Amino acid sequence: MPYLTVYTNVELKGGQKIAEEASSLTAKILHKPESYVVTNFIYNPNMAFGGSHQNKGALVELKSIGLGDKDRFVAELTDLLAARLNISNTQYIAMALIDAPAAYTACAGNTFG
Repeated sequence: MPYLTVYTNVELKGGQKIAEEASSLTAKILHKPESYVVTNFIYNPNMAFGGSHQNKGALVELKSIGLGDKDRFVAELTDLLAARLNISNTQYIAMALIDAPAAYTACAGNTFG
């Protein structure tokens, strides 16, 4: 069950559409059913990237049982965020990828392992 959270200091316009695109991309690359993917975009104008709040960026956390092709996921999600959030310096798109054990991941009242 992939959980994708994106924190950004870019004011979201069309946030629902971006969340849906990120959900589709996550499911496709991780080979997971999209019905289990959760995406959350959080706007926070108080974030600073590279020491300045004027730098636009995103902090991404992905937690999933298995991470599949991590390099492809990072590259494609970086491209998506840079385009949709108009982030010109991709140095300010940082990601934390967490492989969550199935025994500690749950949905609908049951763990996956």
